[in-house]
Amino acid sequence: MGLWRIRTAVEDRPGGLAEVVGALARHGGNIVGLSLHTDVAGVVDEFVVDVPGDQARAVRAVAELSPSGAVTAVPAHRREVGDDVTRALLLTARLRTHPNRLPEALAELLLADDARWTNLTRADAVADADTGTAMLVPVGPLRGVLVRRASHPFTWTESSRADALVRSVMPSTGPVPTDRIVRTGEGVALSLRQVRDTDAPSLSDLHRRCSEETVRNRYFTGMSELSPRMLRVFCDPERGLTLAVRPRGREEPVALGHLMYTLDPGVGEIAFLVEDAWQGRGVGTAVARALTVVAADWGLAEVRAETSLANTGMLRIMRRLGASVRPQGGTYVHARLPVAEAVQAGVGGEARRGGQVARLMGQA
Repeated sequence: MGLWRIRTAVEDRPGGLAEVVGALARHGGNIVGLSLHTDVAGVVDEFVVDVPGDQARAVRAVAELSPSGAVTAVPAHRREVGDDVTRALLLTARLRTHPNRLPEALAELLLADDARWTNLTRADAVADADTGTAMLVPVGPLRGVLVRRASHPFTWTESSRADALVRSVMPSTGPVPTDRIVRTGEGVALSLRQVRDTDAPSLSDLHRRCSEETVRNRYFTGMSELSPRMLRVFCDPERGLTLAVRPRGREEPVALGHLMYTLDPGVGEIAFLVEDAWQGRGVGTAVARALTVVAADWGLAEVRAETSLANTGMLRIMRRLGASVRPQGGTYVHARLPVAEAVQAGVGGEARRGGQVARLMGQA
């Protein structure tokens, strides 16, 4: 018997996971561990499987069921079998008394080959992290940990886990505030405040001031009024977070920003509506950046936006933040943004690379 760690994207439909499990079972595979990752390929399932004899046949069977046909299989060890949450909690407890052993803990968490301290002002350290099999985890304004793993690239979920481990042993700064002041690239101060039931009249006025095209780009349908049902959704913390955006000193909102939960593990959905008179002035970018920082605080690995090809403003903003944009058939597209990478690159401004100071994850 051989223990293998097998990763593959599973088709997102009822029964997709069952087919992969069945294929492994037909080749004698006994699944002893399963975890879900978010990555550029979508939701990636990682199986720890005890396979008798040659594992190649089982891997080929899994590849035939993968939407991309891409599967990675690396030998696993008995010590790797166990609950990921338990492992992370034990590492956090260990780091409380030995914080300088953070590289060792990150290597154990991510099953990496090597992890070592590095200076974030070194251009070569940042360049090394762009190879896919290396990841730079910022720990402060000037230093971080460079983690390497030759067998298979790091996923967005692993990047989020690494950041969470770092923040678990750093001095607590409390949760990221949702009511706050942010600035556009032009320096305009915007007040962000979580939507309340009493905001209904002003939100309805905002929708009336928006053109039909703007409303259609946001909701994919024409709508002259904000319905009571939609307002209840916006105000429901079980659905996510909706922020009303006001220029500092003004009472009327000029934009709405949404970060909503989804059924996909570690994934949130981002959307916003900006009044026509305020479009092209950096409002959407500032709101998207603020919501991405909140997503990092929630522990999300990815935020997605679904929009149309006609919504060039939304697509431009998501690309600016580092999202990948792919057509989904017809006129619709999905933009996918890895949260940890976006915040590490400097969501609060232009990415700082090539010898400049990298921002610490979670700062706003």
